[in-house]
Amino acid sequence: MRELLTLLAAWAALCLAPATVLAQAPVPIGNEACKTCHVPYEAHKVNVYHSDCLACHTPESQHLTEGGKGTVKFPTADKCLSCHQTNDHKRMNWAFSEHKKGQVECRDCHGLHSPKQPKKSNLALWKTDKQSALCMDCHQDVAARMNMPSHHPVKEGGLSCVSCHDPHSGKQTNLVSKNDQCYTCHQAIRGPKVFEHAPVVEDCTICHNPHGTPNRRLLNLSQPMQCLQCHSMALTTHPLVAGKQSGVALRNCTSCHGAIHGSHIDPKLKH
Repeated sequence: MRELLTLLAAWAALCLAPATVLAQAPVPIGNEACKTCHVPYEAHKVNVYHSDCLACHTPESQHLTEGGKGTVKFPTADKCLSCHQTNDHKRMNWAFSEHKKGQVECRDCHGLHSPKQPKKSNLALWKTDKQSALCMDCHQDVAARMNMPSHHPVKEGGLSCVSCHDPHSGKQTNLVSKNDQCYTCHQAIRGPKVFEHAPVVEDCTICHNPHGTPNRRLLNLSQPMQCLQCHSMALTTHPLVAGKQSGVALRNCTSCHGAIHGSHIDPKLKH
């Protein structure tokens, strides 16, 4: 009996004693909680499909209490593709792309909360094509060639980088050959021709640099040196050279061989 009374007294003291430890309330998680610290998404012009913070970001408990970029996980390419790869043939080959091999993330080119702005250094492209200007932020070698006398009209607004390049795919998965890409605009050069010029059939870039050169018509070298890269024997076998008129022969090869991309009537590629 005495032991029972002792247990009842201890239980009553425990129930009536003030609570010394309060349970910590869970930190709320959601868009509204994010907006208490972050700039409202309306100011960022967020796409309607990017309106849910937790769909892309995974905050740690430390971030919810202390903040800081180091305590929140930013979306990776795999996270983006969980939505953007569905029924989207433009991104289905991302795993084989050159950007993927270079460890480029989607957010490096695309703004998550608003369109990413290129650097101010590409002011000429800013006025015509901000998308191409954004490419030039990384591809500085191409940006330099675009300033050469002969270049594709990207700065002028006639073309964009994505007119020729697919940033979400790779060479191995592209069903369009390099030459076919050129032929989409330069249709008059497309064969087949009765008499074909071998480098034209193989690769346009053997003679031309599509991003820009100091020579006319995007040629890698000026004439006659461009032709002499392959036709070196012309220096000794050309009839004008044999006739000691080398100055005429080496001035401009296309003065005689004008059908340089192929001919239907002359095996020496003359008109």
